[in-house]
Amino acid sequence: MRRMGQSVVRVLLLAGCLFSAGCIGPLQQWGEETTFRPRATSFDPATLKLEQVAVLNAVVGFGLEGFAHQVSRSLSSALDQRSTLITALPVHEALNRINRGELGEAYAALVADYVRTGILNRAGLQKIGQALHTNYVFQPSLASFSQSMSGRFSFFGLRVLQTRVTMLRMSLQLWDTRTGEIVWESSGEATLAGEDVREFRIPFDEIARRLWAHMLDDLFKDVPAE
Repeated sequence: MRRMGQSVVRVLLLAGCLFSAGCIGPLQQWGEETTFRPRATSFDPATLKLEQVAVLNAVVGFGLEGFAHQVSRSLSSALDQRSTLITALPVHEALNRINRGELGEAYAALVADYVRTGILNRAGLQKIGQALHTNYVFQPSLASFSQSMSGRFSFFGLRVLQTRVTMLRMSLQLWDTRTGEIVWESSGEATLAGEDVREFRIPFDEIARRLWAHMLDDLFKDVPAE
């Protein structure tokens, strides 16, 4: 009985340590992989510092429609936090300008064609650019997003240590609204694994912003920081 009591005490101490560690914060592992298309030779990213660049509403995969606004919002956040200054027109203001210009149907048709063909029609893009007063627009896309949870340690039926794995795949294109050309594009995939003794969920916006920031490093790699 004495040995059993000592074993229970040790387990309780272990559980207490794990809970204490949980109060400090989760252990996280971050992995990412990105691919880039070379910038168009006629495009100088330094010009983006001289004018606004609009962020369009994100195109998302089936079943992910609820994340469309968060994808675009996290992109605007990543742009605002760059040391290379760039003025981004956030998605809500871009949509407001499109609506004020009575181009809602034209924009809907533009997006529908993009989903089907991968092309932002030049004529439609020019109209949108004029309504936004911007020469360039970012078109973000969300291909997949998933989160899974698994228990790794339990005590008397109580799950003490658990692992949450988050996977995210996104892509980003920069379009010239005057010529209808893609002047730069990138795609990326990120995996975030965290272990904690608590129910801990990292906001989608933060995970997306972190991946956007890495993808944007390529676009601005030759532009001096302010």
